[in-house]
Amino acid sequence: MSIIKKWGYILSACFVALLILLNSSREQELEDYTPPTPEVEIIMDSLSDVAFHWEMTNLSPEQFHSRYLELTGEDFSQLKGQPASYSSNIYHAEYTALVDLGAGVDVQTGFLAEIEEVRDGSEIQREFRQVYENTSYLTPEDSNSTKLVQNYVMVTRHDQSRVQVSLNAYADWLSSEGQRKHELGVLSAEELRQQHWFPMESMDGSDKGFRRYFSGSGWVKL
Repeated sequence: MSIIKKWGYILSACFVALLILLNSSREQELEDYTPPTPEVEIIMDSLSDVAFHWEMTNLSPEQFHSRYLELTGEDFSQLKGQPASYSSNIYHAEYTALVDLGAGVDVQTGFLAEIEEVRDGSEIQREFRQVYENTSYLTPEDSNSTKLVQNYVMVTRHDQSRVQVSLNAYADWLSSEGQRKHELGVLSAEELRQQHWFPMESMDGSDKGFRRYFSGSGWVKL
């Protein structure tokens, strides 16, 4: 056997051995490989520091006209461009939300809207036909002890199924001797600070009170 053939066999054998080693290494690498866990993006509203708890109430035409007049001072039936009657699948509703300010204090926000029920095959879907922005409001649950100063309450319809309510205000809670049973009156200064309530006094110093500034936005989705 010539030297050239001898070295050819040796090189071939080495090449085959190398392929076997590489293949074994690749198989081990595949066995050890763990697919990465997909990341889930959670989008939070960084401005929100309050919690919204929404409810909806269907309104008869009479109830809607009365509520619209109460909130705006205008007679809805006398406004130009408003339909005199509605079909059976179109109605009005009031959306309300309790806004939890902590320490047992709630305020209420809300607005009026016109809803249409649309049949899609065997299913019925609801859509916002109109949102009455001038009916948005913010009121305290207990007006005897809580006073509100409202900077703004804005209602924005983003599409047929989503409405966003954004608000900015502050609440004052004034405590007389007869109202000390309220949760604010029994919490420690540190507990109040953690819930964003800070001490204040009335002009004559006769009442003890607390103030909380708050802002946030909440979504209504049909």
